[in-house]
Amino acid sequence: MKFSKVRIVGLTLLIGFLSLSCQNTQPSGPLPGLGGAAINSYVAVGNSLTAGYQSGALFASAQIYSYPNLIAQQIAIAGGATGSFQQPIYSDPGNPDPATGKAARLELLTWHDPKTGQPLIGPRGLAPGTPTNLALKTPYNNLGVPGAVLFDFLDTTNFGLKALPPRSNPLFLLILRDPKLGNSMFQQTVNMKPDLVTFWLGNNDVLGFATSGGTSGTVSPPAPTPAAGFAQLYGASIGALRAALPKAKILVATIPDVNSIPFFTTIGPKIAQELAAAGGYPLVYQSHSAPGVPTIMASHLTGPNAPLITLTGSSAAGYIGHPTGFLYAGGPLPPGIDTTRPFGLDPANPWPDALVLDSVEQAQVSQAVVAYNGTIRAVAAADNAVVVDINAFFQRVKSSGYRVSGQTFTADYISGPNGETSPFSFDGIHPNSQGEAVLANQFIGAMNSAFGMSIPLVDVARVPSLPVPLNKGGRVYPVIPPGAFDDLPMLWGVR
Repeated sequence: MKFSKVRIVGLTLLIGFLSLSCQNTQPSGPLPGLGGAAINSYVAVGNSLTAGYQSGALFASAQIYSYPNLIAQQIAIAGGATGSFQQPIYSDPGNPDPATGKAARLELLTWHDPKTGQPLIGPRGLAPGTPTNLALKTPYNNLGVPGAVLFDFLDTTNFGLKALPPRSNPLFLLILRDPKLGNSMFQQTVNMKPDLVTFWLGNNDVLGFATSGGTSGTVSPPAPTPAAGFAQLYGASIGALRAALPKAKILVATIPDVNSIPFFTTIGPKIAQELAAAGGYPLVYQSHSAPGVPTIMASHLTGPNAPLITLTGSSAAGYIGHPTGFLYAGGPLPPGIDTTRPFGLDPANPWPDALVLDSVEQAQVSQAVVAYNGTIRAVAAADNAVVVDINAFFQRVKSSGYRVSGQTFTADYISGPNGETSPFSFDGIHPNSQGEAVLANQFIGAMNSAFGMSIPLVDVARVPSLPVPLNKGGRVYPVIPPGAFDDLPMLWGVR
């Protein structure tokens, strides 16, 4: 069968149209462009959120969707020379858990745990991956160092020392690698001579305290970084960047409050529901609201001042009401604990303080976040930086959801009650790949608005969600075995 010349031309035009329609451009908006500016080098400064850390680990198939890498790709579409954006990639299945030597990445292990009937999430026990581009002759463009606090940006302490106790964080050596490339995060940034810098540090200055339930242990800070100290460090950091890079475009991001992430909002409602069904019992828990011996408190886990139960307590939830001491296995019982009493219902066997953020601790966290974000805005105004309000965006996602590319995103863990999508990964703290795309678009939108650019947004629908569908009948309340989060303490070790 022969095609006429007209039909061949028509088919060619159709193929061309379909090809263009698959681009990450905005067909009804302006043509992609940088508003006359040149962006030949882009450096992203941050912590695990910037690194593309997902589901408790660094691994290549997630890192390629880090929000800085997505931003770099979109800038390249708009005419920038950022197509060779370099990251410290860890091959799948990712970095090892320091406690086990196995890959730390959390995955869905089974939909139906025989003990609980709930989805079981944890590491598979796989051999870890390896770093793939340590021989790069320049600093990485992505200087997101999992575990970095604000202090680390200007600190010139030997990177190897941060891989040792008390920090015990080998990822400083992985990412910063060689002092000859720059003896600090700041110096490595400056040595890349970037035209664009995104700066998102400060999350770990409050998150470490919060994820430990406000307890002061060997791997958790005793309190959020004091507001005055944060202000001094932030002013010095952005001031140094501006002085060294007077013409660079600098964007800084605010710090989200922990009340908007599923690490703190997933397990409490499930426990409250089960206690109410069992007869309206309150959860009896320890609190360090007062100095000295933990105070015993009780709550139905409802209302505006209810304690927040951490995701690390998911495995303990199934033991409430049972005489058990499984949380203390392998170690001595704390003073006053009687494991023959019903766990979580009796003052002698209470829910432990490390698995709950009480109202006083929540207030400490919120006060720190408010102070930090006030500092970020003030310093940005003084040093000609653009603020990307990630805190306000996360609060919006929590309160009313966020709809993009035909999907509704909520702050639920994995999936919402009506099939909505979560932007968070299995660890309940870090975004999944689609969440990274959503974050990238917040930065791109800020750049377009502030600098008169037309950088196309990432098409979120073309970015993979979690690797398995988890929408099976509404909210997912997982079981995560003890030890599955062993990799996370290095993200906010004692400083």
